Amino acid sequence: MEKVLTDVVNAGIALFRAGEEALKNSVVDFEKKFNEIKQKGELDQSEQAVQVRDLLNKTIKDTKDVLENANGSYKDIITKAQTNFEDIYAQIDQALPENVKTQAKSALDELKALIEKYKPQSGSTK
Repeated sequence: MEKVLTDVVNAGIALFRAGEEALKNSVVDFEKKFNEIKQKGELDQSEQAVQVRDLLNKTIKDTKDVLENANGSYKDIITKAQTNFEDIYAQIDQALPENVKTQAKSALDELKALIEKYKPQSGSTK
């Protein structure tokens, strides 16, 4: 019984190794074919191929530009909102009588914490 179990384990290891080797060979073959196709594409300087490359390059550039502009707009919006929140906080703080301020202190502190949480950091890429 012990020998049968050892034989099964050994057969399993052999199958695993064979499968592993086949997978490695498949990956190598795939890389080889991919590189062949890529080289053929690089050699193709037809008008259509050039147009496709130009369109792809333009799409990549436009996408980068949109992302950079969106990032800048996000920072502007956050900065403006924070300025407005700070103004509101200051007005509320000045306008409320002391007894009401004491009662509203926790709400005002939460508002101030929220403002600080979303305050853009200088040099941040958020």
